[in-house]
Amino acid sequence: MVDRSPLVAHAMRSRIVSCTLRTPLTEIARRMHDEQVNVMLVASAGTDLIAGALTDVDLLRALRQGRSGDAMASDAMSTAGVPAIGARESLAEAAARLREPGVSVLVVTEGSEGRPVGMLARSDMVAYLAGA
Repeated sequence: MVDRSPLVAHAMRSRIVSCTLRTPLTEIARRMHDEQVNVMLVASAGTDLIAGALTDVDLLRALRQGRSGDAMASDAMSTAGVPAIGARESLAEAAARLREPGVSVLVVTEGSEGRPVGMLARSDMVAYLAGA
């Protein structure tokens, strides 16, 4: 019998939306709005290494704390490091991982070298379930 469970690849966002640690919060907010995402991966400047993630909640917290829009991602980022999941893993496994405290996004990887091919946030799972 063939397992036909939905896979991470079916629901992931294939375009990785990212910024650097030094990106101003106003630019991040604008890009989140334009890209219609509520989380952005934060890369270390000059590398492809993911330093963490910045969420819409992080932006609201920074605003509440009186930070200016010129503050950088590193000033507001609350999620250091971002867990990864394989594109061929089940959505059930992804759902379990996204329920873990502090996990709002997963980097989706492919191949034995773990090459990033996308990202999966809770909102992507909801969109998939809704048939969007």
